[in-house]
Parts: sequence; structure tokens; C-alpha cells
Amino acid sequence: MGKSKKALVMLSGGVDSSTCLYWAKKKFSEVAAITFNYYGRLKNEKKATVQLARRAAVTNLLEVNVPFIKEYSDYYKRNLLQEQSDLRLPSYIPARNMIFYSICAHYAELLDIKWIIGGHNSQDAEFFKDATKGYIKKINALLRQGHPVIGSNTPTILLPLSNLDRQKVISLALKMEVPLELTWSCYNEGETHCGQCYPCSQRFGAFRSLGIKDPVFS
Repeated sequence: MGKSKKALVMLSGGVDSSTCLYWAKKKFSEVAAITFNYYGRLKNEKKATVQLARRAAVTNLLEVNVPFIKEYSDYYKRNLLQEQSDLRLPSYIPARNMIFYSICAHYAELLDIKWIIGGHNSQDAEFFKDATKGYIKKINALLRQGHPVIGSNTPTILLPLSNLDRQKVISLALKMEVPLELTWSCYNEGETHCGQCYPCSQRFGAFRSLGIKDPVFS
């Protein structure tokens, strides 16, 4: 990973990004986090992000407001999308990672940060093609090509969870003592996770397969 001691973690408030945050804390001496407040982002996600950063002693949390960015479900009826296609489609954001990582690279360069940490796991890449290793490799190539100084410390994206499924991510999170009780995965706003939406079912299924109770219900 070179000589750089700084990392910028893209933090959403979920299991994957919080695991990346704690992974980065072990790998780098200086860790900042960045989060994106897109249109209709859940209050529970924002709350989880702030709490996770605070628990990890990350004092530099960049909150970027991008109200023009919307999920498919903000344009089309969620029920209609769920009936006709993959249950993940309602949360799809057109050009999401191209936009988000470009913003990350902008801040990383200004803050003299080499490494940008993304929390995409192997199951994400099955549907969200902009979360694949090949796609991110192309973004890294563009970042290098776009920098005016050859051989400079160009920001580079790392995907520490790219070969792990949800079960393995949770196992890693438990090993690193990530406060999973603070995370939020649900598509819906409420006091607790609904247990019915796609991310809830995937999350709870992974915990069940490990024979562990999800701490958000402890």
C-alpha cells in the first residue's frame, strides 16, 4: 500500500462500510471518513454514520450534501419495481460510484490522502456492476490519467471486502469488534429494522447462518 499513512473511508452507516472503517483504523495511522447525504437519505443512516465515526474516534467526518442524487425508487413506485425486477433495483442510483468516488478523490487529493476505502462485498457486485473490482480498476486508471503530475501520490481506491460475502464480512466485523449494534441496513425509517426489505433479509440471514443474534435486536 505504499508509504502513505492516510485513508479516507466511504461510510454509509451499514455493516460493510463500518467494517471497512475499523479495518482502516488497523492499517493506517490517520483515518478520515466521508458520507453522502443524497435525496431522501434515511435519518437512521445519518445517525448511524455519526455514531460509528465517533465510536471509532474519527474526528474528520466529511458530510457531503448531494440532494440531486436519487434512487430509482424516488422516480418510480417501489412496489412496481419490486414486482417486476430484482429487489435491489429500488435502491439503485444511476452512476452512483462514478459520482461518489470522484468526489472522494477530490477531497482525498486536497487532504493529501492516498487511499480511498470502499465497502463493496462480493454479493454487491453480482447486481451492482459499478461495485465490481473491474469497474473500480477502471476508475483508478482514470484517476491516474487525470492527474497533471506523473508519479504523484494519486488517490487510489481499495476494496478490502471485495472477495467476501455477507457472512464473511460479519465474521470479520465481529473479529475486529465493530459495534454492529450501531449500524443501520434497513430501507425503511423506523425505531428498528423492519426485517422484511432486501437488505434486512440478507443481513439477518447472514447472522442466522453464523448462529449469532443480530446485535441491533439485543
